[in-house]
Amino acid sequence: MPTLYRDYRPQNFAEILGQNHIKITLQNEISANKLAQAFLFCGPRAVGKTTLARVLAKTINCLNRKDGEFEPCNICANCISTTQGKNLDVVEIDAASNTGVDNVRENIISFSRLMPASSRFKVFIIDEVHMLSISAFNALLKIIEEPPSYIVFILCTTEIQKVPLTIISRCERFDFKRISIADVVKKLTLIAKAEKIDIDQEVLEAVARRSGGHLRDAESLLGQIFSLGDKKITLEQAEIVIPHYNSNEAVDLLDHLSHKDASRAVSLVNDLVDSGVNLKNFTGELVALLRKIMLNKVNPGLTDNLGLNLGENLDTKVNAISASLSFEQIILYTKRFLEAYNDNKNPLISQLPLELAIIDICFSGQAPSTASVSSSAQSNETYKNLLLKKKIETPNSELNKETDKIKSNGEEPKTETFKKVLTNLSVEDVADKWAEFLVRIKKYNHSLSFVLQNCQPQDVKDSRLCLIFKYKFHQDRINDATIKNIVETTLAEVYGCSLGVNSTIDENLEIRHEERAPIVVASPEQGETPLKKTDSLLGDLLKTFGGEVIN
Repeated sequence: MPTLYRDYRPQNFAEILGQNHIKITLQNEISANKLAQAFLFCGPRAVGKTTLARVLAKTINCLNRKDGEFEPCNICANCISTTQGKNLDVVEIDAASNTGVDNVRENIISFSRLMPASSRFKVFIIDEVHMLSISAFNALLKIIEEPPSYIVFILCTTEIQKVPLTIISRCERFDFKRISIADVVKKLTLIAKAEKIDIDQEVLEAVARRSGGHLRDAESLLGQIFSLGDKKITLEQAEIVIPHYNSNEAVDLLDHLSHKDASRAVSLVNDLVDSGVNLKNFTGELVALLRKIMLNKVNPGLTDNLGLNLGENLDTKVNAISASLSFEQIILYTKRFLEAYNDNKNPLISQLPLELAIIDICFSGQAPSTASVSSSAQSNETYKNLLLKKKIETPNSELNKETDKIKSNGEEPKTETFKKVLTNLSVEDVADKWAEFLVRIKKYNHSLSFVLQNCQPQDVKDSRLCLIFKYKFHQDRINDATIKNIVETTLAEVYGCSLGVNSTIDENLEIRHEERAPIVVASPEQGETPLKKTDSLLGDLLKTFGGEVIN
């Protein structure tokens, strides 16, 4: 089986996964012909630093690229020779093998005095630059500080703290991030199609999770799975190569704990022992899962930024469990399973630490009190009553009247009335109640509110609301069938009419989070009292649960 990470290495900016914050900046510099003369690419291993350096070198020396363009043609002589590693004007140096000052003088300083042979720029790509000695850095400093106009330096490193500040200050620095699970799965899917191998989605998600956001690791592991030689690869076959992931069992265990079902939880653990599962590894997966839920409670955006996605199948299950757990419960679970992980070194009975943690959580943990449950139910009832009292005669109420008529008389609704409601709904009407929509959708899925804050309503046409997103992974999230159903249900609640959802991407979109208008709260003694802008959180709570301010 060929080496996949070499055979499917990206050859232009569009093929590079993630790193949009870097790609957009470089593309703008290339289009405007305002290129820096020294770049510093830093970040974790196997996330595309050297690949992006080669694409950048190829692009700036492309013979067919016109002004205003930022992609290489990949068919001219310079592009082909750079792809094959034969371009004399693109010099790649492994600093780990050339650490001394003499190597810098011979390979960089002396060579930089020569004009490019057939290209516009002579590009030096120095990989693992942090391995250079202090003397080598000092020798490199002068040429980076005042290089000839035809020289471009691209320094790559995984340990930025070892690079002298004098070098960093003279470079345009870019920090790479680990690649998300969704992007890794997307790339692995393309490779599988190109290799004409039918592979289960669960296998690709397992490979992506095991890679930890490092694409090269994922591609190497996929190559091992392809070596099984079958044209159809299932999860059972793939487990010959990769260890079995017990993520589904970990999710099931959390589900049992959320219902205080100690019997099923203990039985699940013992079933795992009978199957030969390493309980220490399983407990580690359980703690990692709880960490994801905890950080998602703090801020839904953290899980995306830190690459903690689990794949579509597991994320849907985890979000459902997360909604039923309080923040205090998650902290309690995490602490107890961390203790179980540390106690599982040489136990007399291997499953005993886990069983103790389960029983402690189910019988000693802080369960939601009856008072809080009844209070929540009372708040919901108050909210419903408030909606009934504040029913206003608007075009939306026409829809309610027509629906009531259908229920009472069994008649068909007047199509003209429904059309009128939908025709009158404009994108400005959507924007007016968008804040209410974001608050309302939290009761179904808390993370959706964060995703929808990073988009803008664009148009309402043919009973469908078009949303414009800046990021592809946000669009993919909304296009999920389950998530789209939640969004459309909430839209119907807020706007009083059935709205479908379409989406589009605009990477240049500027998200403007406008100040919310003051919310007016009725006071029996003082009439209507507007809340200040600083009270927006209190306003959201009052609006959601039907409360009132008592002076």
